Amino acid sequence: MEFGDLKRYYTGVLVPVGSLRSARSSGVGEFADLPLLADWCLEAGLDVIQILPVNDTGGDTSPYSATSAFALHPLYLRLEDVPEVAAVRAEDAELDATLGAMRSELDGRARISFAEVLERKYDVLRRVYEVRREEIAADTGLSRWIENNPWVREFSVYRCLKERQGKRSWVEWNDLQDPGLAEIDAMWHEPSMEDDLTFYCWIQYNAEGQLRAAAQAVSERGVYLKGDLPILMAEDSADVWAHRDIFKPEFRAGAPPDMFSHLGQNWGLPVYDWDVLASNDYDWWRRRLDQADGFYHAFRIDHVLGFFRIWAVPAEDSAGTMGFFHPSYMLTAQELEESGFDEARVRWLAEPHIPGERLRETLGDHVTELIDCCLEPVGEDEDLYVFAEGFREQNLLGLDLPGEAKESLRGWYHDRALIRVSSDRYAPAWKMRDSSAYRSLSEEERQRFDELVAHARRISEEMWEEQGRRILSLVNGSAAMLPCAEDLGVVPESVPRVLSELGILGLRIPRWTRRWDEPGEPYIPLEKYPYLTVCAPSVHDTSTLREWWEQEDGVDEFWTALGFKGERPTELTPELAQKVISRILDTNSAICMFQIQDFFALSENLRSADPAEERVNIPGTTTEFNWSYRLPRNIESLMEETELNTRIRELVEARRSAVPNTDIAET
Repeated sequence: MEFGDLKRYYTGVLVPVGSLRSARSSGVGEFADLPLLADWCLEAGLDVIQILPVNDTGGDTSPYSATSAFALHPLYLRLEDVPEVAAVRAEDAELDATLGAMRSELDGRARISFAEVLERKYDVLRRVYEVRREEIAADTGLSRWIENNPWVREFSVYRCLKERQGKRSWVEWNDLQDPGLAEIDAMWHEPSMEDDLTFYCWIQYNAEGQLRAAAQAVSERGVYLKGDLPILMAEDSADVWAHRDIFKPEFRAGAPPDMFSHLGQNWGLPVYDWDVLASNDYDWWRRRLDQADGFYHAFRIDHVLGFFRIWAVPAEDSAGTMGFFHPSYMLTAQELEESGFDEARVRWLAEPHIPGERLRETLGDHVTELIDCCLEPVGEDEDLYVFAEGFREQNLLGLDLPGEAKESLRGWYHDRALIRVSSDRYAPAWKMRDSSAYRSLSEEERQRFDELVAHARRISEEMWEEQGRRILSLVNGSAAMLPCAEDLGVVPESVPRVLSELGILGLRIPRWTRRWDEPGEPYIPLEKYPYLTVCAPSVHDTSTLREWWEQEDGVDEFWTALGFKGERPTELTPELAQKVISRILDTNSAICMFQIQDFFALSENLRSADPAEERVNIPGTTTEFNWSYRLPRNIESLMEETELNTRIRELVEARRSAVPNTDIAET
């Protein structure tokens, strides 16, 4: 579906589908709630609804851990709108009571009870399927849909096998861990699996139908729907299982160390083999985009930097510290030798060397045991040790050691200037200048080493730009949707240039949009943002605007940057929130998106007593709190919040009538 002309400003609301609450929902927001949200948007003068990914994630609550690039999550199905459920309910008082109990027991809860809601929905679907299986199997509409969506065969086979293997990941299955497409096709035609295969196809058929109907209803109201395509797949996914060739299972995607994580991040998600994808004309990606184009007017390209290069962590390691950008130009053993680093010197840079005295001081009684299992002396007469050949971080984490000793050993493991990628190729470690090996180099050696690293970086930048432009040209030209990139993180120089050339919107989060290379790191004025960007004061992975304002750093400078005088008030009252949001809406970004919680800051009735309770996710943590946020009221009651709706509408009207500056290309 097409987005509106980029000739004016747009304003929208970001809310996960699961966070919605309506008079008909059962413990979680559902696809059928989206038209109601669009009705509220019209009351509030908003143009755009942005949602998080709605792919099936199995039992994982994170919407970014997709078990399929195509399958939708049954969690968001409205059971009563499934025709067979409605038919059985009309005949079965017990099922009618079950559905009523689900709504009364689950929907009053403050947060989503993910596992319970999903289990109870599956129970109802299975119960109805058992009653209507013959009718469902004979449904020509379902048959045509399966024929037009061949991905559902692989997904259904994967789901059936997963159930038969006790819901374990395919990497732990007893067999069929790496099937060929012919084997999957044979299982699709296996009579003993027919009922279960049809069950999963039926669920997906209804899920797609409900999302498509909801999207159409949103569009008919004149509101634009913006989806979110997670770039990566979970390892335990139908796509990685069935299409091993388009992934590099020897690596896991993540992020290098930063101010929030000194060890970096390892997301545990396989990286793509872009060469294989290119050889198939990116067919898998084209099909993803084609499916999404049936639902959305715009879409968020999750982690767009990954299309240029991904931070790849070897599967045998754990911390992001051990990663490197892929693709990249790797330093060869020959280049290192020609720069004066012989084999012994390269080993010094690429392998941690630990003095025996430090080992004995730190590990005490465990030292002999550890030397025997995972360390080896550098030479016969030296009291100096390196990690044994083939010993990796995953082995280290499995050692039975006291916590402090294990952390010391892990610190030594990360202490290197080069990461060995293959027998004769090396990547500079992210923290190479902090490594013992680098600090031990002479001034002349450091200069030669730095020149090599800079040389590799220059070539890598060219590689990244070429790959990013090639892949994003495909993404930009394969669908009518408006692409909006999430371009946060360590951004290569080529990224904003390529995005601008292709007309892909970037992302600006004001609290992080500063001139970091200038004294005082001043905020960039919002009116100086490029027009081809999305401005969002908060997103699902950050605190809300109110929590940031009241409990975090950097707000005093932001207060001044917004043009306010005097001392910053520490509490973001509804009145102050109105003023702050008004200034944020001065942004020159084409689209300004607010989490719905940020709009609730305008209302004493809807804001939480503790703003931390309104957060969607805290990155780097795995808790029941994450991804469980729900609206404090149902959407129908938001229609009656006249004061709030009027405030939002008046704020947005001022922006709607402003003339955008489309000439600003960079900040």
